[in-house]
Amino acid sequence: MIEIFLLEQLAAFEQYGTLTRAAEELHITQPALTRSMHKLEDAFGVPLFQRSKSKIALNETGKVAARYVRRVLEADQEMVERTVAFDRSRRTIVLGACAALPIHLLLPALQEQFSGMAITSEISSDEKLIAGLHNRTYQLAVLHESPTAEDLFCQRYLDERLCVALPRDHPLAARESVSFQELDGLSLLAHQSALFWMERCKQKLPHSRLLAQDSLESLHELVDSSTLPAFSSDRVAEWGYESEGRITIPIRDEDAFATYYLVCLQSDKAKYNGLFSAVRSAVIQGR
Repeated sequence: MIEIFLLEQLAAFEQYGTLTRAAEELHITQPALTRSMHKLEDAFGVPLFQRSKSKIALNETGKVAARYVRRVLEADQEMVERTVAFDRSRRTIVLGACAALPIHLLLPALQEQFSGMAITSEISSDEKLIAGLHNRTYQLAVLHESPTAEDLFCQRYLDERLCVALPRDHPLAARESVSFQELDGLSLLAHQSALFWMERCKQKLPHSRLLAQDSLESLHELVDSSTLPAFSSDRVAEWGYESEGRITIPIRDEDAFATYYLVCLQSDKAKYNGLFSAVRSAVIQGR
């Protein structure tokens, strides 16, 4: 059996092209790397390199070997990641979401139903969340689009409309609704954790400055102390989180509306059946 470190060194040589550069990247000496390449040839039992006085390069056989080496290293990495993720999933539930709001609502239900487990949360893009479900980095995910993969179980969870919180004397404050076009060009306060909303607003407001804050505390301080418009949502307003002296106005564009979906692997559906039942009840009751 060929040792993994030898395969890693061959992959580095293919990537960087010279023994000197590969050795530098691997933090080993060039003679040590040269000995490793000889060991690999002995292990394969065929020549892998073309050698001259001043140069060494992969021959055609070596290039084929390098392609397979990359696959082996990728499989080795996947094996480690999936094993660690499986072990973690037995003791920890990691909830990933495309925005902070669904996490805030789901964590209490998760903590109640899985009181003996550690529960953590992360915010990421839909693409990374789906990949994370497949490799078990996440056990549950909240997406803003229904996934198409057949091995994922999906249930509608929550609707949200993006709004803007304006000082009562703002020129747009008397409107029943506003559009992205009317907001474009303004500087607006936002929370960085509203990941997909931030990306959408960057597309729809190309002439605006989005002043994203990392913490809610910093955002609330700026909202309270400035006259800048701030992003909010109908859900936030519904729960009474409006700032004093501001009025929350919905953004009427279709792209200002989102539906969240709670997702897990089909194989984990039974485990999280209680949570999905609670979500169904909340949807039926319009919460």
